[in-house]
This record gives sequence, C-alpha cells and structure tokens, in this order.
Amino acid sequence: MASRSAKQPDNLPADLTSFVGRRSETQSVRKLLSADRLVTLTGVGGVGKTRLALRVAHDLRRAFPDGVCLVELASLKDPDLLPHTLIDALGIREQSAPAPLVLTDYLRPRHTLIVLDNCEHMLEAAADLVDRLLRAAPKLRILATSRQALMIAGEHVYPVPTLPVPDVDVRLAPGSATQFAAVNLFAARGAAVVPGFEITPDNEQAVIRLCQRLEGIPLAIELAAVRLRVLTVEDLAHRLDSRFELLREGSRNLPERHQTLQALIDWSYELCTPAEQTLWARASVFAGGFGLDALEAVCADELLAEETLLDTVAGLTDKSILTRGEHGGRVRFRMLETIREYGQARLRESGSEAKVQRRHRDWYWRLIEKAAAQWFGPGQEAWAALLRVEHPNVRSALEFCLARPDEVRVGLRMAGLPWFLWTALGFMTEGRLWLDRALAMDQEPSLERVWALGTAADIAVFQGDEAAAIALIDAVHDLAGRLGDPRGLAYATHMLGLRELGTDPTAAIPLLVEALERYGCADVPADYPNSVRPALTMAYVLSGELDRASEVAEEACAQCEQAGERWLLSYAMWARGFLKLLQGDLEQAEADLCEALQLKRFTQDNLGLAFILDALAWTAAASGDSERAAVLLGASDQAWQTIGVPLLGAKHLLARREQFENMARQAMGNPGFDTAFARGGQLTVEEMLTFALREHRVSPVEPRQADSLLTPREREVADLVAQGMSSKDVAAKLVISRRTVDVHVEHIFAKLGFNSRTQIATWVAQRRAPESPNR
Repeated sequence: MASRSAKQPDNLPADLTSFVGRRSETQSVRKLLSADRLVTLTGVGGVGKTRLALRVAHDLRRAFPDGVCLVELASLKDPDLLPHTLIDALGIREQSAPAPLVLTDYLRPRHTLIVLDNCEHMLEAAADLVDRLLRAAPKLRILATSRQALMIAGEHVYPVPTLPVPDVDVRLAPGSATQFAAVNLFAARGAAVVPGFEITPDNEQAVIRLCQRLEGIPLAIELAAVRLRVLTVEDLAHRLDSRFELLREGSRNLPERHQTLQALIDWSYELCTPAEQTLWARASVFAGGFGLDALEAVCADELLAEETLLDTVAGLTDKSILTRGEHGGRVRFRMLETIREYGQARLRESGSEAKVQRRHRDWYWRLIEKAAAQWFGPGQEAWAALLRVEHPNVRSALEFCLARPDEVRVGLRMAGLPWFLWTALGFMTEGRLWLDRALAMDQEPSLERVWALGTAADIAVFQGDEAAAIALIDAVHDLAGRLGDPRGLAYATHMLGLRELGTDPTAAIPLLVEALERYGCADVPADYPNSVRPALTMAYVLSGELDRASEVAEEACAQCEQAGERWLLSYAMWARGFLKLLQGDLEQAEADLCEALQLKRFTQDNLGLAFILDALAWTAAASGDSERAAVLLGASDQAWQTIGVPLLGAKHLLARREQFENMARQAMGNPGFDTAFARGGQLTVEEMLTFALREHRVSPVEPRQADSLLTPREREVADLVAQGMSSKDVAAKLVISRRTVDVHVEHIFAKLGFNSRTQIATWVAQRRAPESPNR
C-alpha cells in the first residue's frame, strides 16, 4: 500500500493564455468522463488535445475529492519508467514494492482523475498500465491524449477536431467572422502580440483566408500570429498562400493536416536566423526544460558562440519557439513537444545528434559530481530542489549511456555516485532499476562497478531486501578486495554493519566502527562517514551502551550542524531522541524527534519519516498521552507499508514498538486505541507532520491568533514579504542568506497553512487592521 501524498495531487498548470472556443468539445468530454472511466483524446499534433484535456480537468476539480493529476509523458523515452513517472506526479513517497503495485495500492480507494498526456510514443506500455490501474481502482478516471487510441477495453475515443473556420465558398457578412473559433483565436493571439490588434473590415478577409489555409489547427494559428510582430495580416496571408502551395507539391505522402503544420513550422524555422536554427535543433536534446547555464554548456561551440547565445535565446523566445518560466528563483526554458520533435529531426539531419547528446550527458554528469561533492553542506536543500526539476534530464543522460556499449561505464558511475538522489529524494526503486541495468551491461572489474554495487547494496538495505543486500555486499567486498580499493572496502563494511544492525546490534558495532576508520583513511565525501554515526548510535543504544551512544550522537549532530547539513542531521536527531526516550528524558526526546521530523520536510524520505513517527509514538506512550501515541502509530504503520517490513524487521526495535503499543492499549482499551490508530492511518503526509509537530493550522481570518505561532524573525520576514519583497531583497534587508529567508517562508507556510506569498500579504494586512469595537 502506498502512502498518501502530502496533499491531494493537483499539479495542473495555470493558463498562460486565454482558452478560446471548444465549449461544445469541453462539454462533450466532461459528459463522457461522467459515464466512461477512460477517455482518450486523439488527433494530429498541434490540434489542441492537451489544452482541451487541461480545460476539462480544471472544470472537474471539484468532482474528484482525491485530486486531479497531470502526468506529462512527452519527454519520457523508457517505457519501464512510466510507472515511476506516475508515482512522481502523484506525489507518492518512496517505496520498495514494484511500482505498478504501489500505484494500484495508492489509487484503489481514491476518487482521482489522471490526465495522461502524450501517450503515442509508448502506446503499448501506456495501454498496459492504464488497463491495470482501471481494473484495480474502481473510482479512478483517466483522460489520455494521444495521436493514436490506446485500444483497450472500456476506452472511449474522442477525436479532437480542428477549430471551425469559415467555408471557402461562403461569403460572410462583414464583422461576423469572429463567430468562428479559429478566427477568434487568431484575434486573441494577435492582440497579445500586437496590443490593440483587432479584426476590422480592412483585414477581415485576410484573416479568414489565413485561418482557412491553417485549417483551424490551433498550434498553427498561434505560431502564425507571432508573425504579426513583423508583418501585416495581408502580408502574412499572402506569404502563407504561396508557401503552402509550394510545400504541398513536395509532401503528397503526408496527411493534409500534417502537411499544414509541417509547412508552418518549416516556415517558422526558415524565418529564424542561422544561429537560432542551430540553437533550436540543439536545445531539443533537453527533456522537461533547461536553464541558461545548461544551454550554454551543451549548445555553444565554434558555430554558436557562447557570447551570442543570450541574444539567440531571446530571439527564439520572441518567436514562441522557447517558453520562459521560473523555478526556484531561476529562469528555465522549455519547448512545446511538437516544436521539440521538429528540432530533434533537424538535429538528426545535421549529423551532430550524438555529439550534442554527449555534451548533454557530460553536463548532467558534471552536475551529479558537483552535487555529490556539495551534498553534505549548506546547499543541500537547493541541490535537492534542483535535482528534482532536472530529473527528466538525468534520466535522458542515463538512457544515452546505457544505449551505447562504450558509454555504459560512465552510466555506471552516474547511477552509482549519487546515493542521495535515490535514497534521500525518494527514487530508490528507480535507482535500483538503473543500477541493475548498468551492472548487467558492464561486468568488467572496475572502481565504477565497485561503487555502483555499493550504492545498490545501500538501497537494498534501506528497502529491507535481505537477499539482494547480502549478495550485493558480498560482491562489493570481493571486488574491492581484488582491486585493492580502500573506498570500496569501507563502503562494503558500512553496508554490512547496517545489515547487521537489524538482527544483531552488538555484532554491528565493530563493523560500523571499522567502517568509520576505513572512511577516515579513504578519500570520500563527508556524508559517508557521517551516515555511519546515526547507525552506530542506534547500535550502541540497542546494545545497552547508552554513554557511548550519547557520545556518538552528539558528534554526529555537531558534524552536521557545523556543515549546515540537514538530511543526515535528521537521522542523528532521531537517534538522539530515541536515546533520550530510553534515558527517561521525555521532554528532550520529543524536542529532538520533532526537530528531526521538521528537517524531513524538504525531502521525500518516507523511511526516515516512518522511523521518527514510531519513536514519537513511543515517547507519547511513555508520557501517558495514549491517544497521541495511537494516532502516531497508525500514521507510522501507513508509512511503513510503502517501504515493506516495519522497522526493517529489526527485532529489537519491533520489541520496543510492541512494548509501547501495549502500554497505550492498556491505558485506552482496545476499542479506543483501534479508533485512534485508524485515524492516524488516514492522515496525509502533511497531516501527519502537522499532528506530530503539534502545529495548529489557523485560518487567515484569525490573524492575531496565528501571530502567536510565529517567531519574531518569522513575523519580520512575513512583513517584508507582504511589502512585495523577493527572497533576495529580504535577505539583503535583514543581512541574512537567501536560503535562510526561504526556510523562514517555508515555516510560515507550514505554521499558517498557507501556500502562497499573497496569503501572507493578506494575513499581514489583517493582523495590522484595528480591532473592531464590538470584539
């Protein structure tokens, strides 16, 4: 069973442009979805399948209490990653069960709508998964878009028509053309490009002729409207007339609508400068978006000088080839998939596809190396956010490596080095997939293979996969020994100690101590030895050596705090909190455990969440708060179901759980305990955190009560945010780092139940308002 996400999934993008026409189509699709559980919108590229699906999904939000989720497949190439892509989009936290099973368990009780966008390039995989999900989840609805139907039982195919255009043979009354959606769309997009543009008696016939030539294809109309920056409607229609006649004569084997769209994109391509054409083709190598730094590294060379790239990007953005957005305070660009596919075709024609793909791979390999070097430090949260948004490109880079025998070794290292990408950020199952593939393809002894085996063993241990863990640890130890690799031997010893911790803590102690010593003599990043210390603390605790446990826990916390690290600090705080619980210092135990839990908010570490919730439940039971203990045990039980065996099967920890559960049961009685336990099992992840941290959500209409929840510094930050200041401006004003500002804003959101800066501004205004004399 998969855990519920932090909130019900609803990742539908906001409309950037007005939605023109399609009223009848929207109503038809909504009606179909009320009767059929799978509706597939089909049609030629550019006809507006995605836009129609998103409009319908927006309209139906209230009809799906468990959320509406968009799953974009355009940049996905590997069908095996399809279930993982759905898991990511739904916000399901890490799990060890097979991905399809996780999805069925998660969706089975939920009334959810999934928009599965761009299925045509992995039709068989999409059809198989959709069929499986619909059979397992009776309240699930799926709205798919594809150039071809999925062809499975229960599917209702809805061909998306082009927009209505005036009939060529019918003369319209002046001023009546805008009743046709194609003309109306051109008018709307034209006004966005040229302020004040409108359909007039002078240009109406030219607009009609242009929309007829474009056959009502929305993407074609939008691309054509961009040309109004440099052409009149009459010039545009005239050039399009001659251009399309010429192209059709040479493209008779293509569908007519495809000819039209191809012709328009060809024309857009030829209107670009040579530099813009080159960048268009090269930028198509990116999946899911890219930043300017990546673009410069991958696309610039002697033909496309780096110093001219910014102007070239601006030109492509002006021409609507690139779409600009922001993420985490950084500008990012992306292409519509039709535009990207066109660029990929041009890149292949240029003969430089492999070269550009290799530069793309090299950039993301360097990104992984840099992240690995800096992960144990103050930039960890920023790295976590960046690696999530770049995940599609990392996948693409790994696909490049594993598709070429001479590149597999690099893929082995790319998958083996970033343990934190797989373990800390919630992609363990996918990490095992990449590592298993790379290890099977490159079996030659190498240092890269040693480390990849070690990371695969790390994931297997965390997933509780005992058989795989034993085999992988033995393989790491054997190969590292043969190669004389001290780093690999340290990694193997570390993993062996972790595995022993679950069955024999006393036997784990010398192994973990040895791992620390070996790491100390090897050239490894600080996160490796520091990840040993929380485990060693627990080994000492479970062996009854509480003084030694306290020393190691304090050292672990000090090392992490000094470096500004958060993820391992959360585990160190968990270990210290558990120690304080056993020492009877219940107040400090809860404080340490709550701090550990707070640190989990920037990751998707379901394993750490489950461990901490359990320890908090035990602390509550020991404190006499049996109802809180029962709710927390129910929440942790739900979290453990996404991982596999509760407490990874560690018998000493399971005995503690049973001890404190029995304590709470005796205090409450079985019926009361079971009711509270069931309530905990129904909480979302964010609700678990709110309950466990004793946070009280407040409404913005009670600003003065909410005020007491914030620290003085958080109130200060809220006041500046309400003035419209960015995080950078607030940081400069308060002489603190931007990252610190972002953390304060995150805490304000969490404490007040907000999700936007606008809500903060409203709350501040209400807090400052004078009291009513009647209150």
